[in-house]
Amino acid sequence: MKKKYFLLIILIFSFSFLTPDLNAQSPTSENDIQKIREVIQQKVQQKLQEISSENIINPKKAYLGTITKIENQNLSFNSKDQKYDFIISDDATFINQKQNKIKITDLKEGQDALILTLAKDEIVYAKRIILVDPTKLENKKNIALGKIADVSTTTSIFVLIPLNNNSRELQMKIDSQTEIVTKDNKSLKFTDLKKGQKIVCIYTNGQNSTYPTLKIISLD
Repeated sequence: MKKKYFLLIILIFSFSFLTPDLNAQSPTSENDIQKIREVIQQKVQQKLQEISSENIINPKKAYLGTITKIENQNLSFNSKDQKYDFIISDDATFINQKQNKIKITDLKEGQDALILTLAKDEIVYAKRIILVDPTKLENKKNIALGKIADVSTTTSIFVLIPLNNNSRELQMKIDSQTEIVTKDNKSLKFTDLKKGQKIVCIYTNGQNSTYPTLKIISLD
């Protein structure tokens, strides 16, 4: 994106020097010069619109799948039959199935994991890698990264707005089996959830537009 804006600036300056040269090199009328300037301005506006209309990649995402390759800081991952390549950030954390911190050397090909990523400067970094048991995640592959929009004070229900779809609201329900933890794996209660809080939510398909929540990871 920075490169595109840099090229656009060069383009604008090039055009600004071009029109005086045209006036000096030929007996072009003022009317013709004005037309040339209008064409240049139109081209610049079109380029600005192209840049501003580009889809902005959501910087934070969560992926559930299998590690297919890991080499140094490079991680290849398969999620829902889609292949992804991540760079493991220098400050990344790694958690095993027992919720204990492990080292990057403990990661192996074929392991199932939940990966929290952050996109920056067109590079997608793996910030947190949590190993999971696929047998316990059967039919539990829905993951949403978003903000809590509302928390009920009378029921165990909260409303979640996914970051990749701000126009959509998910009504989530927790029960006694729902695990709620911080990003450092400290246990939380439902009453600790607040409006505006960023979370990763793992849930199953529900009925009546309410989704049973399996696990909540607070990112704040």
